Amino acid sequence: MINYLKKLYNPWTQNIFYFLILVFLFFYLGLDNVFFMGPKGIHFMRQTDSLSFASNYFNFDFNFFKPQLYNLKNIEGKAICEFPITYYLTALLYQIFGKQFFIQRLLHLLIAYFGAFCFFKLAHSVLKDYTYALIIGTIIFTSTVFNYYSFNYLPDMPALGLCLAGGFFIYKHQKLQTNKALLIGYILLTIGSLIKVTYTIYPIGIAGLSLVSILFFKRAPLVQNQKKVILYGLVSVAIVATWNLYIIYYNSIYDSHSFNTKALPIWNINHEKILYVWDICTNYWYRQYLPKTIFRFIYAAFFFQLIFIKKGNLNLLILLGILFIGNLSYFILFYSQFIDHDYYFLVFFPLILLLLISAFKTLQNISQNVFLHTIVKAVFIIVIISGINFSKPRVYKRFSAKIDKYSQAGLIIQQNQNEINNLKLDFGSKFIIAPDYCQNGGLFFLDKKGWNLTPDQISVKNINELKDKGANYLLLISEDPEVIAKGDSTGTNIFKGKELSIFELNP
Repeated sequence: MINYLKKLYNPWTQNIFYFLILVFLFFYLGLDNVFFMGPKGIHFMRQTDSLSFASNYFNFDFNFFKPQLYNLKNIEGKAICEFPITYYLTALLYQIFGKQFFIQRLLHLLIAYFGAFCFFKLAHSVLKDYTYALIIGTIIFTSTVFNYYSFNYLPDMPALGLCLAGGFFIYKHQKLQTNKALLIGYILLTIGSLIKVTYTIYPIGIAGLSLVSILFFKRAPLVQNQKKVILYGLVSVAIVATWNLYIIYYNSIYDSHSFNTKALPIWNINHEKILYVWDICTNYWYRQYLPKTIFRFIYAAFFFQLIFIKKGNLNLLILLGILFIGNLSYFILFYSQFIDHDYYFLVFFPLILLLLISAFKTLQNISQNVFLHTIVKAVFIIVIISGINFSKPRVYKRFSAKIDKYSQAGLIIQQNQNEINNLKLDFGSKFIIAPDYCQNGGLFFLDKKGWNLTPDQISVKNINELKDKGANYLLLISEDPEVIAKGDSTGTNIFKGKELSIFELNP
């Protein structure tokens, strides 16, 4: 029996068991049901933006540093936002498998789950307790925001996954003093920060911990090693800063305004708007971030750590302090974005997980009573299982969201895709899609460059102006006679499908 238990707690067995938990959660949450599904649900516009980058790499130019979109409101459709590494990899995989929706979804999922696995390993290395490590490794799956975006097209999830993985390798370096682990850790952290600049909080925080160790704890061993961590941190920040300067330059020369690339701080909005954003965060999005019970456990861990701060791990406490300041600064600088962007909360997850690790470590330092730890573990496991069950229907609801004004044009075009393809229109032809609130939604499904017009922009004058810019066809998502009349007055009807019409514009 003893030998069996030793085998059960073998690191490889533990890793396989956690991997099986990830597989189980993937199917339990119903993510397999959307495996081949295209963009749908919350943030349809941002999903199609991401897919458009990958598709345009594949269609036109594999020049990594010159990403482009379908929408020609920017010069030549050129635009840039985050570091396009996952879009580029997706485009390369398109060459093997063809344009398949699952490729980018799966790539993002693998990175996200790899990050969760690495943080599970980090928790086990710190706490030396497999059950506590499992709690850390699974509590993130109580979040509807995490579960929904883990198998989606937005860049925030690979940024988070790489950040979590990078943290594990940095810790591995600190314990084993291996330069290889330090290099891998900072490469992962840097790529994550390049994808979403807000994650730069974490390489800065780790370098900050080493700086504090040198300045205030000179008796700490291997000061030279801490200097190396700081150096890597500075290089990481310099790379991220250089990339963001390139973003500004690239968007300026192509007159691109497709994406917001600056902070939207709290001091730029009035008092009423501040309260409104806070209300949205604490009421509308709150249970999408995490279940209320999980939040209560996080608050309890925070105050527990404050009360027993002398029993805590010094390095963890310093790191938490630095990261707390960084995350608070992030919240203040991007406060306005939290009104519509639930995925902005994902940046807080590494801080939350480190807080829980610190609290568990403090509890271990206070007491080794087996009964006490068993009770704590049992309560957390029950809460996590309940939280995952709480998240499951909400993830399903998000993926089952009805067509809204942003997704309407794209999804209607998708329904008529076979008939449109049978028209055998020239690949280089340019389209006007109206009405379409989504800058790349309809154009993505059409797989054509062009422009979108919102309902208030549909006019003969605007259509003719875009025709002069190179538009060849007008696609109307409407059965309104007044809207159809604008098509008849500017072109010849060549297709009438389900809820849409295509007009070849007059020369």
